[in-house]
Amino acid sequence: MKMKRIAAAVSSISLSAMMMLCAMPMSASAANTYTPISGGEVTFEKYLVLKKEATVPNVEFSFSAAPIEDSEVLEATGQTLAVMKGPAGIKFKAGTDVTVSGTGDSEAAAAFKSADSAKAETEKGTKSISFATADTSDEKFAEKEITLDLSDVSFPEPGVYRYKITEADIDRAGITNDADQVRYLDVFVKSVSKTVGSVTQDSLEIDGYFIHTGNAAPKAGTPDNSKKSTGFSNSFGSNNLEFSKEVRGNQGSKDKYFKFTVQLTNADSLNVNDNDKFTLTGEWDKEPAKNSATVYAAADMRAANNTESVTYAQLKAGYDFYLQSGQNIQIQGIPQGLGYVITEQQEDYAPSVTMDSAGDTKTGDKTGEGTAIAGVKDGESFSVTDTLLKSDAGADFVNERAGTIPTGVITTVAGSAGIVLLGAAGIAGAVYAKKKKDEDED
Repeated sequence: MKMKRIAAAVSSISLSAMMMLCAMPMSASAANTYTPISGGEVTFEKYLVLKKEATVPNVEFSFSAAPIEDSEVLEATGQTLAVMKGPAGIKFKAGTDVTVSGTGDSEAAAAFKSADSAKAETEKGTKSISFATADTSDEKFAEKEITLDLSDVSFPEPGVYRYKITEADIDRAGITNDADQVRYLDVFVKSVSKTVGSVTQDSLEIDGYFIHTGNAAPKAGTPDNSKKSTGFSNSFGSNNLEFSKEVRGNQGSKDKYFKFTVQLTNADSLNVNDNDKFTLTGEWDKEPAKNSATVYAAADMRAANNTESVTYAQLKAGYDFYLQSGQNIQIQGIPQGLGYVITEQQEDYAPSVTMDSAGDTKTGDKTGEGTAIAGVKDGESFSVTDTLLKSDAGADFVNERAGTIPTGVITTVAGSAGIVLLGAAGIAGAVYAKKKKDEDED
């Protein structure tokens, strides 16, 4: 009886073991139904929006790519598909103005340069770009293409595999980060059956890639493009600064060249690239010639004026310009957050200035406003200072020199004509008297 119980127990254990053995190969067989496949290349774009007159700044944007976190994995519901964590191996690919770094090339940097061209806002098309205004004529955008490489990623099963692309914060004067610094990449892998002769075999194929905002699960059976994204969109805020010269008074010379020094200031120590370029527009002589009213050498004036742009390094140190009455220069694309000082070298003229700026009437910094902007006379110079340029602004410099003519001096045309007539009459009288004398002697 005891032996029967032992035999029954052994039989039960053997059956359980057999079931486990049978179950293991079945599970392994199910896992190995498909041959894993690798992915391909996926691109997204980096956009930099700026005012139409601004030059693209020298700035670099950084990105990282990795599988989503375990906490971001989503289970299927009746309306949505399951979202799995993407297998390791996603990396960036180096390209034009794009460098890669990090473990397994998991990081990338896209560099914009002053020499880059930009497209009009009307060329946006279906690109995911955010503009500051509804006006399609006041802004433009530059772009860089960034490539993700999934050739080293092995996808073992059908499903939706998700990765996270993150743009790093950037600390640069005038640059505003994308409102959402995360994009998600979904890789859709599907199962397909292929029949070759009489043999039908199941295999995997990449059904597509989808870059989007938000970590919501894809809807089952219904494509949803509402969150689709073509890339990251940052903006570069800038302002224009104009200064002009006018000469008044009956002793003021319209031929004279006056010297201005423009300096950009950075009270809040913002990051600005020394090679950032600012375009100049306006009306001024590119090759001024020295005249009797001007005290500056022609070579110095031409070296300064004969340009269409200046760099931040030049303006940071102070750059000289030479203007005659009626001329003006506008410096375009100054990064938001910077200030300026415009100094005019004074001579024997009475200086004054009128500020032309509806949105920028006081000095200050990013934490508060200061005093009203006004011209200040200091020895041989006359200057205007604004420690934080908050909008497009202008400074109209006026120099006046007038003189009072002493009394008793004949200056009118009638008076001069009278003198001429008197002189002519005197000569005629003398000629007549001599002729009369000669006749009497005869």
